Order: sequence, then C-alpha cells, then structure tokens
Amino acid sequence: MELRTLRVAEQTQVDANEYRVTLTLSVADAQALWTAAAERALQAPGMTLGDVLDTLGPREDPSIADCIAMLAVPNAIPGCSLEDARIRSIEEAGAAPIALSRLPAPSFGIKAGGAFSAHA
Repeated sequence: MELRTLRVAEQTQVDANEYRVTLTLSVADAQALWTAAAERALQAPGMTLGDVLDTLGPREDPSIADCIAMLAVPNAIPGCSLEDARIRSIEEAGAAPIALSRLPAPSFGIKAGGAFSAHA
C-alpha cells in the first residue's frame, strides 16, 4: 500500500473546532492488507476468525474498504472525538460510505479540544 496523498488537516467553515484529514491510498498487495487488518481485528475482545471473515471477507477476495477501515480508523485520538469516517474506492466516490459500525473498532468523532467519544 502506497500513500499517495496526504492533505494537512484543515478547519471546516462549519465549526472552528472541526478538522478533516484526507488520505488517498493505492493498494498494491490486497492479501498483505487483509493479513494486517485481520491481525488487528483479532485483538478485539471476543473477536473470532469467523467474525474476521464476516467483516473483512476471505484473504483471497478481501473487502478492501473494510480492511483499510480496520487499519486507518483510529481507536482514539487524545483530546478528540471522531465524528465521521468514510472509506471507499475512487470508483465508489458517489456511493454511500461503508458502515463502520460493523467493525469491531467503534466509529469516533474528531473535535479539537473535545472529549473522546465512541459511537457503536
């Protein structure tokens, strides 16, 4: 996986305490991505290999967006809460984002200076 674009966090015009961070990735080895995501998923309490397969798909045909979400969505950013996380392919840019609530790691919100909160 190669990091192609990293934009500096920018303030939105909606709330001076909200920031958006954008990453653009190019996946070069889907099986390596799946392996790393599966290892992270199996660290969650109660997670089984069956749960991993349901969430990430099989190693031979992984759900790329779910694998990236497993690795890219942080468990916590001190002093922040993650409001939204969207991961999709460039081709799916017009499609609805994946539902992160399916993942063992909760969805979070980012608000500068705000408290950490998790949304299942």
